[in-house]
Amino acid sequence: MKTVLATLVCVFFVFLIAHPALCEPYFQQRERGWFWYESFPEPGDTVQPEGREGHITVEQIRKKGERLFETALLFPTRENVKAYMEHQKRVLERSERFSQVWKRVLWETPALDATVDYPVSAAGAEISRNLQRSARDEMIERISRVARLVFFFRSDCPFCRGQAGVIKTLERRHGIGVLAASLDGRGLYPLYPNFVNGGAQAARLGVDRVPALFLFIPSRSKIVRIGTGYLTLGEIRQRLHVVGEEVLGTGRDTQKDLFTLTGEEK
Repeated sequence: MKTVLATLVCVFFVFLIAHPALCEPYFQQRERGWFWYESFPEPGDTVQPEGREGHITVEQIRKKGERLFETALLFPTRENVKAYMEHQKRVLERSERFSQVWKRVLWETPALDATVDYPVSAAGAEISRNLQRSARDEMIERISRVARLVFFFRSDCPFCRGQAGVIKTLERRHGIGVLAASLDGRGLYPLYPNFVNGGAQAARLGVDRVPALFLFIPSRSKIVRIGTGYLTLGEIRQRLHVVGEEVLGTGRDTQKDLFTLTGEEK
């Protein structure tokens, strides 16, 4: 009797231990019903996650769009037009995603964002312009201490007379020196009655049309063409700024005799 009882207790504990494992699928997934009513996918019918398009290329997208467009244009059925429209929609969605990522990269990478230095808003643009004007004026003031403008002209040239007025304004505002170089042996009255004979230097520098304006920096042994033909005050300032940044160093410049290049003043 004791042997039978012990055997029953062992069997009971075996079923007690096995029972949760055997019944767990049913209690956790009972809403699925009996398994023989469940539909299982056929082997090989795997569905790719949405958004996984493989190694698609821009060329493939372009060719597909051309093919769908040609088909819709030649055979404008609802199905063909719809297929092309759906393709265009997907392309636009891609473009929008690209645009959003582009913006985020700009926000997170200031070195790539041109609007950091050149704002596009009205207030920011005005501040940027003021900074540029300040930097330009500082450069021109620096140029005026170490260089002079060389102004080639002819006394009978109407554009030269107009240019003389602009150059005189620049001279008065920024204190930059001007060397008037005449190609016909006459001055420009009343603004530049004093001049040097500039024929030889003009030939050396390739000046065949006037007015022509150069910047001469003695300490650098440089003479740089600023422009030929009539230039506005703003154009001259901007060009002086660019040329000054290119040719001026950070060391202290010493004045040299300007007339070693241009001849004796008369």
